[in-house]
Amino acid sequence: MKSSNRDDGWLTGRLYFNREDKRVIIKRPQSGFGYTMNLGNKWTWIFNIIFVIIIVILVSVL
Repeated sequence: MKSSNRDDGWLTGRLYFNREDKRVIIKRPQSGFGYTMNLGNKWTWIFNIIFVIIIVILVSVL
């Protein structure tokens, strides 16, 4: 059963981890502005791995 309260996934107010929430980008409610990524979503990890690979390739080429 899915949780209707999406605030359950907040860790320390800055990190969001909720496997039931399918969103990748989450707006931080307490700050009024700013976004974070849902660390419970597999697409977040895939995006981060690709981003790190691109950075490593760029740094090694330069």
